[in-house]
Amino acid sequence: MKFSLGALVALWLCSVGGAFAQGAGTLTPVADGFTWTRGAHSFHLRNRTKDWTAAEAAKMKYALDLLPDVLFEYATNLKVTQLRRDDVPRKRFGLKSNGIATTVVDHKWISFGDLLLQRPEQQVYFTVAHEFGHVAQYGLTGKSAIFATAEIMLRGIPAWGTISWSSITLGGLRQFNGFVSNYARTNHREDFAESVEFYWINPAELLRVSPQKYQFMRTTVFKNVVSPTTSQVPTHVAIQPVLPTIQSLSKTRAGSFSIVRVRGEYFMGFKDGGRNRVEYRQKKALTLPLTRKTILTWVPSLSPGQAPVTVETPDGKSAAAPFESKKPWWKFW
Repeated sequence: MKFSLGALVALWLCSVGGAFAQGAGTLTPVADGFTWTRGAHSFHLRNRTKDWTAAEAAKMKYALDLLPDVLFEYATNLKVTQLRRDDVPRKRFGLKSNGIATTVVDHKWISFGDLLLQRPEQQVYFTVAHEFGHVAQYGLTGKSAIFATAEIMLRGIPAWGTISWSSITLGGLRQFNGFVSNYARTNHREDFAESVEFYWINPAELLRVSPQKYQFMRTTVFKNVVSPTTSQVPTHVAIQPVLPTIQSLSKTRAGSFSIVRVRGEYFMGFKDGGRNRVEYRQKKALTLPLTRKTILTWVPSLSPGQAPVTVETPDGKSAAAPFESKKPWWKFW
């Protein structure tokens, strides 16, 4: 059976889930702001503590035009259709100080502030994708916002909370790698929204950072819709992998069984699922994580001499820090 070139292109589009589902919408001035409409989806750019200017509305149109209908379906189903203009973004109760945007699903709005709308349109695009990512996480439960909140806390969306989080209620990490940004490590909600943003805007970076998250976004969130090159920004890159790093020791010379604080970065905290393995001269020490930057260690039984210290986590092993083991004052043999 032979296919024409047009038919082959159509088959390819079906195979990627309709990659070009997004497109230009219509921006219309109304009494209290603007409306943006594309097909079945309509969002009200509503004046609140500030009024939308024509230039700001154009930035919002630029962002919405580049995003797919599959992402807007979550917002439409939850009736989150107000894109509010505030001086400072409004949370459920009070201000989001120094914030650029915030999503309040149960009140049906996404609030955008001065700090965002003063930025270039590309930065607005990134943030709009992120905020609709929050809506998508609620929308996946198929329940009202109140019940969705409870289910997200308990389950983190089916399979999502188990990829990088050992405890989504306590904020425990499995490891520091596997995140597109430092902000994504804040909690599973920001991790989800940041992953939505990167899946659509630079999917190769999400795939590099976490194939599991890429697959979850593609199949579960975006329903196999992939972004066209017109929606992608290759310069929007994720963070690079990290290793645990020792910055200082409370003692650089001590006897066996002494207590030494190891300070640094990217250690596993007491709430985290990963573990720290601290070694002195390749001999494991008893440890107690105080924070993700401080580990309390007991020097193992060692003969006197150099005993370099390393910390190993699920992310890998740190460079060695100099340490000298000395004979304890009470040891006479």
